[in-house]
Amino acid sequence: MILPRFENSAHAPEHPVGGFVPTHEGTDFESMVQAFSTNYGAFGAKPLGRERGFGWAVELRRSGAFTAVHSTYQSPWEARTLDETPQHLAFYIPRTGSFQFTVGKRAVEGRAGHLLMGNNHEIGNRCLQGGPHRSDALLLDWKIIRRMLVSLLEAPVFETLDLEPIVDLATPSGQLIGNLVMTIVQGMRNNGPLMSSPLAVAAMSETLADLVLRCAPHRLSGHLERKKVSTVAPWHVRRAIDYMYARITEPFTISMVADDVGVSLRALQMGFKDFKGTSPGAYLRAIRLKAAHDQLRDPLNLQSVREICTRWGFFHPGRFAVVYRNAFGESPSDTRSRAAASL
Repeated sequence: MILPRFENSAHAPEHPVGGFVPTHEGTDFESMVQAFSTNYGAFGAKPLGRERGFGWAVELRRSGAFTAVHSTYQSPWEARTLDETPQHLAFYIPRTGSFQFTVGKRAVEGRAGHLLMGNNHEIGNRCLQGGPHRSDALLLDWKIIRRMLVSLLEAPVFETLDLEPIVDLATPSGQLIGNLVMTIVQGMRNNGPLMSSPLAVAAMSETLADLVLRCAPHRLSGHLERKKVSTVAPWHVRRAIDYMYARITEPFTISMVADDVGVSLRALQMGFKDFKGTSPGAYLRAIRLKAAHDQLRDPLNLQSVREICTRWGFFHPGRFAVVYRNAFGESPSDTRSRAAASL
């Protein structure tokens, strides 16, 4: 596969020989794994060549939701995600050698001038090939992606995103993503200006998340397009939604909703599937979950997490916490802590 490239100075990153001041370096594989594990989080790794004499140098910088990794390795190696590995959207920028991984049954490879991306929990093992191999990587905390997606869709999201891993730098939207990624990478390299600009980092993390979700192909692109078109749902779907909001804190069944609207349960289910992309029951759970999320984000709300989840119809706090984390990328207590810290 021939990938589009950074073709001119306006888009192309520098190709330094080193080009950064290492924060960590060594001559054996285990020391490299230990450095990454200590400073970012657990992950799996294995050398694809010799383990001793494995020369490496890394500049690892973290600011807000971003982690920038500038690195060079004298031998190839492979990284894999573990369950406990922090979840992030990774942008891979090979400079010499190649970067390879799989998405399902699809093999993806990028070389100098290419830009690849993916959720590290959705893509397969990553192989850093070449001797020496030099590359940059920008990691964006997945919580930012999830929160932006919830904001754009106005509903919690439970399915995987399945992002297209190749950023098409031949398109205007691909160039926009590529240019912003490179601006952030260069702004963090060598303890650059972004390392002392937390407000700029926060704004850029949300901007990058928004660009990726709006411009890069993924499983939910169609939902966002329909959101833009603002398709008007038929009367029985709108009336059912009005019923749900009016009685959102009360116990009721979807059959009761259908009876009140005056249509069959089957007709209501088909209407929600066609115009909301989900079932009536899942839609009700989503708006209740969003209501709980809004209350947890309110620093002036003094109710306990248990009281909030019970108010919105979630009677098992443990199950609520699991569903909540799947939807928003953090625990209810994490949301409450962030809200308190904003005061």
